[in-house]
Amino acid sequence: MNRTTRPVTVHFFDIEAKQNFFEKFSANFEFNNSNSLNTRILSIRSKKHLFKTLESSSTDLGKSYAITVVRERNTWQTKATRDGKITGISSNQGIIGDPYYFLIIPSKKTILGFTTGPSGSLKAVAKTMLEQFKTDRSDEITLNFIPKEKEFITLNEIPEYKSLHFKINSSSLSDISEDAPPLIKDLSAAPYIENNVQLSLDLEFNELTEHDFSKENIIEIVTFLSDHEGCSLLTVKGINGDGNSIKLDFGNAFYNYKTDVVTRQDFIDEKSSLNILHSALLSYQKTPIPRQTV
Repeated sequence: MNRTTRPVTVHFFDIEAKQNFFEKFSANFEFNNSNSLNTRILSIRSKKHLFKTLESSSTDLGKSYAITVVRERNTWQTKATRDGKITGISSNQGIIGDPYYFLIIPSKKTILGFTTGPSGSLKAVAKTMLEQFKTDRSDEITLNFIPKEKEFITLNEIPEYKSLHFKINSSSLSDISEDAPPLIKDLSAAPYIENNVQLSLDLEFNELTEHDFSKENIIEIVTFLSDHEGCSLLTVKGINGDGNSIKLDFGNAFYNYKTDVVTRQDFIDEKSSLNILHSALLSYQKTPIPRQTV
C-alpha cells in the first residue's frame, strides 16, 4: 500500500465539572486500566462506543491520561467484495466506525483530542467518554473550546448583534454531530442543496428575527462553525456598549495544533496518536492562552 499524508488537527477543551470528578478521575482510570482487556463497549444513543484506556504519563502540566474511543458509523450498511457480492455488515464483526484519541489532564481541567472521522463530532464524543469516568452520576460535564482570540470575549459582551455571515462547503454538512445547532441541522437536511458547493449565508438580525436567533443561539452557531474545517469565513457584526459598529472575525478563534502524518493505513494507529497528542500538549505548554470560556 502506498504512503499517504493525512492532516490532523488536535483541539483543546476546558472541562467544567464538580471538583470530585477531577479528584476521582485518576483512580477511575487506573481501575479501568487494571482490567486485562482495558476496554468496554457500550451502546449510547443508538450507537456502539468502544472505550479503551491506554496509558498515563507525567507532563509539566500534571499527570495525563490517554484514551481511545471508536464510535460506530451507522451509515455504513453493506459490504461489497471484489467478486461482486454485496452483503449486510454482521453485528459480530465488532464496531465499524471512526477512531477518536484523547489526552486528559485533570489537574488543569483540560482535554485535547482529534479524530479522522467527522470533526464536528469530536466535542460530543469527548463528553460521552468523560461521562464514563464519573463517580457521581448526577454530575454534569460541559466542554468549552479554549479561545485564543479576544473576539470571543467581545462576542459575549456586546449588547446587540446585527448580522452573521459565513461560508461553508455543503459536503462538510453531510455528517454532522448530534449536538450541532438547529440551523446547521436544517442546512444538512435541506434536499435542495447540491453536494460539494460553497454555501454563503448572510443572516440579518432585527426585532423580527429576535425570536429565532437569541444571543445564546448566535453564540452556539459561532462556536460550532469557528471550529468546523468546512467553514472558510465567519464574521459577526454588532453594536458595542458605546453604540459603535463592530465586526468580529472568527476564522481562527480557538487554539489548536495542526500536523501531517504519513501512513500506509486508512487510519492513524494508537502509537502515532500518542506521539501527536504529546506533541500538541508540548506546543500548548509553550503558548500563553487566555482561559476565558464562552
